[in-house]
Amino acid sequence: MTMPRTRKLTRAFTGLAFSLLLILVGCSPAGGPTGEPSSPSASPSPDAPTAPAFDLTAPGNARQIVDLLRTASGNRPILRVEITDSTANITYLDNETAQTIGFANGAVSKLDSTIAYIHQAEFDPDSFAIDDVGKLFDEAGAISGSRERQDLQINEYDKGNVIMTVTTTPESSTVFFRADGSAIHPLDFRTTAGIAEGLSDTVRTAPQVTAIVIKPDSLSVDVRAEPGTIQRRTRQKALPTIIATLKDSGSGTQFSPSLVQPAVIARLTDELPARLNKPASTSVQVTIEQRSGEDAPRMRFQVGGTEVDTTLAGEILAGK
Repeated sequence: MTMPRTRKLTRAFTGLAFSLLLILVGCSPAGGPTGEPSSPSASPSPDAPTAPAFDLTAPGNARQIVDLLRTASGNRPILRVEITDSTANITYLDNETAQTIGFANGAVSKLDSTIAYIHQAEFDPDSFAIDDVGKLFDEAGAISGSRERQDLQINEYDKGNVIMTVTTTPESSTVFFRADGSAIHPLDFRTTAGIAEGLSDTVRTAPQVTAIVIKPDSLSVDVRAEPGTIQRRTRQKALPTIIATLKDSGSGTQFSPSLVQPAVIARLTDELPARLNKPASTSVQVTIEQRSGEDAPRMRFQVGGTEVDTTLAGEILAGK
């Protein structure tokens, strides 16, 4: 098999990376799975679309190229990964400086980095589901309504939270993905499913919280992190969770978030305006907390200026 020419690699690239490049590119037909023999075919017509020389949307291909680039970087800490249908690049940390190398047209080369190192979170690409980029592009296209020149990136979104995004050119709405490849969908916090997913995204593995606040456009959870500090994790309707660090007043009693029932919250959010003779469109907000002197956490619903207190099971408390 005749191997294609590649540009000369920089001295930083190892012989192993070069060998892998020849195996991956030279032995893989255009747009086909790695390892299948190519067969003669008629020349495409001038109007036919051009397939990428090495299709990174095919299952397994993006992972192979990212692994190749990591080897070429000397397995240094990774700050960003970027993948299109035919190109990929990684930005890594070298002596406190961000460096970028990329794969395009069958070759690996050093690129001018557009990223400055400002202590972004490092991550392991093996922890992210990029084994089938084509599937991610399909789902992102269905959500955003565009599949034009899709670009997948993995990097820090907020305070150590590393996520995947897919954007398009021309620009459409950004689609966010978790590390496991599941899409971060826009949520409706008036529904059981929306509340449940919002809690999952914010609570994560925290065994206890000090407060949960659910508004029409956001859900936030307060978690005691380090002594004297609270992490306020907020999930907006259409955006991933962001984290703010606050001073801990020490007044809130911790409780298990597993006690909270999304179905009960959704039902009361729907029913309370009518019970209080208010329009169905009345904004409803609920705060879940256990104040000093209380023997259990309560839900405090604010319904157009009127407060209704309930147990976590949804029983309205006397006198409220």
